[in-house]
Amino acid sequence: MSRYGATKPTEYLTVDPRFPFPHTSEPTRCQVTPQIFDYARGDRSTGGEEVEQRLEQARKACTGCPVAAACLRWALVNHPAARLGVWAATTPRERTQLRKRISDRLGPDWINVLADQDQARREQAATARHNPLTVTQARIVRLDREVNGPMPRPLTPGEQQRNRELLLAGVRSPYPAKKFAEAS
Repeated sequence: MSRYGATKPTEYLTVDPRFPFPHTSEPTRCQVTPQIFDYARGDRSTGGEEVEQRLEQARKACTGCPVAAACLRWALVNHPAARLGVWAATTPRERTQLRKRISDRLGPDWINVLADQDQARREQAATARHNPLTVTQARIVRLDREVNGPMPRPLTPGEQQRNRELLLAGVRSPYPAKKFAEAS
């Protein structure tokens, strides 16, 4: 995924080592035709139709890319190295907006949060490889998923507090339990 004029964007800038540069075994469109991914702030206002066509070509090329998600993550985390150009079908302005949204959701230390999530995911995968389920356990898990569907996400502390309040409100209800039983 080299860009025009540089063999690797990591050669001249310091990047976060916790987020490796995405690679594939086969060349991607950004490696084969890097010129369509050249894009800088202000290109839309000065470039006209030719820039819009190039941007649309780059976005179409990214839709079928096998490493688009990893590319976007790398570009979001390593802002200085991905300051210019189209990365995972996003322009610099769109990536800035995405960074702000992620920061609002995960906090100002969002890069460390993502790195911790990745580390936990890798550790969980390693544990699963070293301690696989027995055949019986795997059958139980498969049957549970078939009957109950996917496991729901854990409740947040706010949701837990709301549920507690609803339960307490139900306990303190002015209606006696008999009326509820008779009504059903």
